[in-house]
Amino acid sequence: MEIPGYKIQREIGRGGMAVVYLAIQESLHRPVVLKVLDPAMRSSAEDLIERFIDEGRIIASLSHPNIITIYDIGLAGNDMYISMEYVEGGDLKQRMETPISPEEALDYVMKIASALSVAHKRGVIHRDVKPANILFRDDNTPLLTDFGIAKRVDMEKDLTSTGIFLGSPNYVSPEQAEGAHLDGRADIYSLGCIFYEMLTGYKPYHSDSIIDIVIQHKTSPVPTLPDSLHVYQPMLNLMMAKKRDERFHDARSLILYLEEFQSKRKTQTPITDFDVTGYASNGPVKPEKKRILQVLLFCLGLSVLIFGTLQYIDFSIKAGTDKIRFASTNTVLPAPAPAVVPLPSPLAGTETNRVPAPSSTTQTVSDEVRQALLWLGKQGLDEYKLTYPPRDNAYYYFSRLLEIDPGNTDARTGILAIAEHYAILAETSLVNGEIDKTRSYIEIGLKINPENTALLSLKTLVASTQHRSFLDTVRSFF
Repeated sequence: MEIPGYKIQREIGRGGMAVVYLAIQESLHRPVVLKVLDPAMRSSAEDLIERFIDEGRIIASLSHPNIITIYDIGLAGNDMYISMEYVEGGDLKQRMETPISPEEALDYVMKIASALSVAHKRGVIHRDVKPANILFRDDNTPLLTDFGIAKRVDMEKDLTSTGIFLGSPNYVSPEQAEGAHLDGRADIYSLGCIFYEMLTGYKPYHSDSIIDIVIQHKTSPVPTLPDSLHVYQPMLNLMMAKKRDERFHDARSLILYLEEFQSKRKTQTPITDFDVTGYASNGPVKPEKKRILQVLLFCLGLSVLIFGTLQYIDFSIKAGTDKIRFASTNTVLPAPAPAVVPLPSPLAGTETNRVPAPSSTTQTVSDEVRQALLWLGKQGLDEYKLTYPPRDNAYYYFSRLLEIDPGNTDARTGILAIAEHYAILAETSLVNGEIDKTRSYIEIGLKINPENTALLSLKTLVASTQHRSFLDTVRSFF
């Protein structure tokens, strides 16, 4: 690959829609990061192209010392790229492998909140604030990066409507998990999750099940800090409140709270009560009473919801008859050709394929479980985890959702979207001359949706290559 004006050194990362390289900008002899859109995405997925271009434009429009700097956006031949600042200080995820002092954690929160405040004022919601998206310069300056799923509030087209997953399960706000309209308070919630993790070394919620984690973000109380860190609990409560109207009204309110907190800490005086949510308060915040109420809610409500409904769902998932080793498509273009395996058809309408109705003791399945399965299915689509890894892929989550709710139209749409994604993979492999891989993708996709027109056309095209050369066949379609 050649990008005029840049000398590529090495690949340093790869995601669902782009490859990231370390390069030298020849005119200034400085190291830069080149984020290059995968050619398959450029030719086959308009929404991803829109996201890629928007990311560059969004970051370029935000000038702030704690936001990564964009140098250039361009097109070189068929390669669309973003050139941005290269930093060598690692990310927050790496830093949290060793303890972070509360003072350092507060400093990071303050600076990232300042970056978010600027973004929110420009109408930009990040929607994926997590430790891996906070980088560091050599001087320890934290930088907010990866605006790949950011959204302008005033954009006419919301990419959520296309079925693209937004966010990361360990840091997702309750309203984001529900697919509701978002504002800057969703980013504040995510930053609160990071704050808790920096203070304790643990993520706010724990489970072997991703579904359970998503549900806990929606229903579990704000996690309680150890007694030695109790002074930070009121701030955490205001960052991670389940109802966004009970959170900090905006990032600026969080910054003002932090400034007063740090000032009062120096003088060892109590923090003055003031309204940070943007709503009138009938009295001072009483964190101890709130904590007791949270514990009661947890005992009375969450135990029934999580340990009842979810145990049944998890059991029914494990007891399913379609224990399949799905084809490997966890990257956009995996090197080996995927193995072709028989897939059950969750869209089939015959009686033999219908899921038996649940027993009377399990007829009610919580909306939280449905929403979590749908949310995770969309994540699998976005990350091209279509049928792999086992028990954590789009097909798995959508088909489980259809088991508990056979009439769910979103799940059926998601299944059809998987076949469309396989058509994209097959098309890319065909262009690259990888015929065996193309056949495998087509076969898997047609097992999911035998009526997919793109896959059927590709199947016809591939079959014709048995009688003519590949190039001659491609030319005949132009």
